[in-house]
Amino acid sequence: MSAVNNVLIVGGGIAGMTLAIALKRSGIRCEIVEINREWTVLGVGISLQGPALRALAMVGVLDPCIDKGFGYSFFKACNADGQVTGTVQLPRLNGPGYPATIGIMRQAVHAVLQDAIATAGIAVRLGVTIEALDQDKDHVAVAFSDGTRADYDLVVGADGANSKVRDLVFGNADRPRYTGQAVWRATVGRPAEVEARYSFFGPRNKAGFNPVSATEMYIYLVQNLPDFIRIADDRLPEVMREQLADFRGLLAAVREEIVDHRNIVYRPVTSGILPAPWYRGRVVLIGDAAHTTTPHMAAGADLAVEDSVVLAQLLGTDDALPVVLDAFMTRRHARCRMVVDNSFMLGEWEKNPGAPEADPVGVLDKSLKALAQPF
Repeated sequence: MSAVNNVLIVGGGIAGMTLAIALKRSGIRCEIVEINREWTVLGVGISLQGPALRALAMVGVLDPCIDKGFGYSFFKACNADGQVTGTVQLPRLNGPGYPATIGIMRQAVHAVLQDAIATAGIAVRLGVTIEALDQDKDHVAVAFSDGTRADYDLVVGADGANSKVRDLVFGNADRPRYTGQAVWRATVGRPAEVEARYSFFGPRNKAGFNPVSATEMYIYLVQNLPDFIRIADDRLPEVMREQLADFRGLLAAVREEIVDHRNIVYRPVTSGILPAPWYRGRVVLIGDAAHTTTPHMAAGADLAVEDSVVLAQLLGTDDALPVVLDAFMTRRHARCRMVVDNSFMLGEWEKNPGAPEADPVGVLDKSLKALAQPF
């Protein structure tokens, strides 16, 4: 018999929805509260690498994600002229019939997970979040922003890098911190020759491509920026094009497609990991709420989906909740710490390209091989 019978998941993003689907498959009742009144997501693409695809297969949603994305099995590093300087073969963790990685629009991933949530009959309350948590040894009493209250056996904070659950339970001392870089993503048309993810290392910044469908890709740019600067929406295209002015070849040609600010997302890069354990009593954190990684390894979604699957697996056992949560930390902390630390290191090398120890292709290759191991 499971240690919990009803679980509250705070946050309806990738981590929260995957956990809800996994819990339902384990026979555990759960519900989601999502602060946004409209269950939507920013229109930009992401990478779902082998670890995420493997975990999504475990909850039965891999094939529809594959259908909506663009699959590939290698990554190329290039200089500013477009010459290839290194190639990383990505492991196919789901067998030869599946790609190693997919690029996919965030809306497409959310649509797949939302369909699975609806099919499973999982309750979702939009425009609602938590205001207070009061727990004892048997349950957590939750006060919601709409004035309602309810008791749960477990509360899971899957509410992202700016987690309210984390602040309520752990305080705000360990919030993710700005790293001195900003990330840009602009959705454009996909040229036929772009068949995988590419990174181009220029004199000022790193940029690249990630295909997300047969017709679309996004251009990403990691900008070295000691202090994050807010930019008016209507200026985003021209500023992004200027930051890409150092690059030649195909990247120079496609940057001229960056004309509509509605297709651009510009955000500060933050990083941080909560010291272990990520739980107190009957409240636990997963995904970005516990470990916010920079985008340099494209592994943030991988970790979030893995967290959800592992937690659901453990909750489905006969073990007592403290045993379950200790086991969750044993399986997740070192793996997530490796990704956070190595991703941060890659960003530091981009800010200091002359560092004698810099080996971005080697670190990426080693890290991806580690993530290919069972979780």
